[in-house]
Amino acid sequence: MKELDRVLQEVDAAAAISDDAMRKVFNTFEFSIDIACLPPDPFSETYKDFQFGLYQKISGREYHVANEMCDFANEKHIHVPFPYYTESFQTVSDHLLMLGLIIKELALPPKASILEFGPGWGNTTLALAQMGYRITVIDIEQRYIDLIARRCHGLDNRPKLIQGDFAKVQDLVETFDAVLFYESFHHCSDHNELLRLLLNRLAPGGRVIFAAEPINEAFPMPWGVRLDGMSLWSIRRFGWLELGFSEKYFLEALRRSGFKVEKKNYPVTALGVIFVAHHAG
Repeated sequence: MKELDRVLQEVDAAAAISDDAMRKVFNTFEFSIDIACLPPDPFSETYKDFQFGLYQKISGREYHVANEMCDFANEKHIHVPFPYYTESFQTVSDHLLMLGLIIKELALPPKASILEFGPGWGNTTLALAQMGYRITVIDIEQRYIDLIARRCHGLDNRPKLIQGDFAKVQDLVETFDAVLFYESFHHCSDHNELLRLLLNRLAPGGRVIFAAEPINEAFPMPWGVRLDGMSLWSIRRFGWLELGFSEKYFLEALRRSGFKVEKKNYPVTALGVIFVAHHAG
């Protein structure tokens, strides 16, 4: 890992220049493993143990859900949250395009109910609340919960804010017209269990939206720790879990959990792939 730490120093130096410069450095390195060493059954505990062993090797720590917490959010982000503070036209435009595509794909009537996981800075939450939707959000980081509360202050339709990890969904009794993951599902340490839990949280006709998640056939494993530069930086620097999924595995995982799935491609942005899951029954 000494070589990785050396490269990450280059990332830090580029970040001091600009967000765009940092992202260019991300594209210059990656980690590789012998795929033949993978256990054969991606739904087995043996396979899961292998992946979390790989995570531990890269991050230098055991995985706990508390690793997902961060201290990024502060007072200035009330008015200038991510991605705006990056001052990158590419990063901001991709984010705004995805926000529009998510709203378009949700296609919900007024006053519909939405459960959003991992809202982070709250940009999507705020937009949906401003539209009158009834929003419940779950985020592990209290700083983000507080930030969203400040950003939504003054709205008649303030979102319900819950601090906790993905498993917090077990405490909910209400059902929702839609469940939303926008760049958050890949942080879940037990994604199959989460999918099973979601089935009973959908109202009749409800659906689960997976937007801009790392799900594609180019991923070299059924599922596992992503080994690109940006993911390595996130894992090593912050301890975050950065998973990726092959499309074949992801669709099978949803099928086993009782869902049927549609894939929507929006080439207007590189992030523009959305999977929409419905109750198979």
